[in-house]
Amino acid sequence: MGELRVTVDHLRLNYEGPFDAHELYKHLTNFIYEKGFDFRPDKEFEHELQNGKHIEWLLRPWKQISHDMRQIVKMKVLIYNYKKVDAIVNNKKTKIGNGKLVMYFDGYIDFDQWNMWEHKPFLQFIRTAYLNFVHKTYTEHFEQRLTSDVNYLYHSVEKFLNMHKHYKVVSKVSSFASTVQ
Repeated sequence: MGELRVTVDHLRLNYEGPFDAHELYKHLTNFIYEKGFDFRPDKEFEHELQNGKHIEWLLRPWKQISHDMRQIVKMKVLIYNYKKVDAIVNNKKTKIGNGKLVMYFDGYIDFDQWNMWEHKPFLQFIRTAYLNFVHKTYTEHFEQRLTSDVNYLYHSVEKFLNMHKHYKVVSKVSSFASTVQ
């Protein structure tokens, strides 16, 4: 592996409440394709436990910048105690998922994807000098763009989750009849 430069390190998002895991996955993949990334899911686990499902996703989309440089966004999604519950939406009773969500976002730039500059110390020195002095503005531009993309993803997921704030889970509402008008 060549030189990896971390631009975003463990940006964490915590949420507990109603959300739809399938819609969240679609939201993440829409972002990936909208921004021009390619991806293949690295890990998708789902365990059925007594108090709900435990779901884990690891997505690592990448975008090729040049012949040996690429941007990588790592998304780790952990969902605990996820189960379908009754909820009130627009004065109607529907089913929606409820649980605890923890997401981690990381952003990396891989400057030597094919390990062409790793064989000898002199080549590593040339690569480092080239990236830090000759192409400094070029590399900084792509670092800033990756940071912007990861922050955009973080805020779009926050907005997606806040969309469900107005849902009222029936088990937490004192009486179903009192909330319907």
